[in-house]
Amino acid sequence: MQLGPSNFAFLTPHDIQLVRLGALAERYFHDDPNTCLIKLRQFGELLAQLIAAKTGLLQPVEESQADLLRRLKFERLLPSQVADLVHEIRILGNRASHGAGGTAAEALNALKYARQAGVWFHRTYGKDPKFVAGPFQPPAAPQDAAAPLRAELDRLRAELLASKSAAERAQLIADENARARQSAEERARQEADDRATWEQLAQDAEREKQALSARLAALQQAPQPAAANILEFIQTGEEAAKQIDLDEAATRQIVDQQLRDRGWDADTTTLRYAAGARPTKGRAMAIAEWPTEHGPADYALFVGLTCVAWLRPSATAKMSPPQSTNRNGTRAAFRSTRGKPPAGYGKPFACRSCSPPTAGLT
Repeated sequence: MQLGPSNFAFLTPHDIQLVRLGALAERYFHDDPNTCLIKLRQFGELLAQLIAAKTGLLQPVEESQADLLRRLKFERLLPSQVADLVHEIRILGNRASHGAGGTAAEALNALKYARQAGVWFHRTYGKDPKFVAGPFQPPAAPQDAAAPLRAELDRLRAELLASKSAAERAQLIADENARARQSAEERARQEADDRATWEQLAQDAEREKQALSARLAALQQAPQPAAANILEFIQTGEEAAKQIDLDEAATRQIVDQQLRDRGWDADTTTLRYAAGARPTKGRAMAIAEWPTEHGPADYALFVGLTCVAWLRPSATAKMSPPQSTNRNGTRAAFRSTRGKPPAGYGKPFACRSCSPPTAGLT
């Protein structure tokens, strides 16, 4: 069936199932973020399996996604920046699958992660290292979307419009106005048509699961690339990973999870200095946007009432991508808590170009 505009259409030459899963995730975002996350987890699973099959590393027996990601990372076929994206998609999808729920904000960030991982895959395995995907196409806002989510979707829409020509912008706006003017009967008819289309797409994706194993096995049995070609994949993949571009909201969600994985209480949306978050006895807290003399630190890490480390303020509006300054700083911070924390306001172990916190400690 013919798919409409999607953030994942460029993956068609690689595997149509990637496009189906991405498009379904976009569709479910509007009214079912939980299913959106589940579809994106399936997208990440297929992406990793395709990498393994194309390089002769697909196991003949069933292998967990976590084990496959670790193996691909060990073989240097999955750079750390990309592994972080797929790992976060996996975690969010697992929570959604086990009934832990998923928010629309998490689903939106997961769509960004999946698209960046797809762009990396195309640049690496599509032999198109200079491929430009264009701006992210934001999905329709849920009816009950909170103000911050609506603001983020509006920002993404503005970026998309700014990338279009005057004629394209006029057409997009005209289409939106036409939809707004539809009568209730026309909207109901359009929604019924759309529902039938998406139901067909979901059925196609489900049927494709049965053929997927055979297709992956065929890729695995094809003449395997020589060692020189594998090395080329590794080098191209590492260069492509440097071009991953995430906005602050998407990056913070990944860093929050990395901090939680290592035992810190971290949630940028709630544990933020401006929102009143302060260190508490008996807790290991990562408080976002802690003020310093050189601007707010991305995170200040507290063990009880003592600040033991922090991540330096970002130089730009966007946070550095994973595996950059923030990721390295985070790793250093974890090491700093293994011994006796510095006394009082002792200079944090991970301090980089910022002064110790001067407020909030009592």
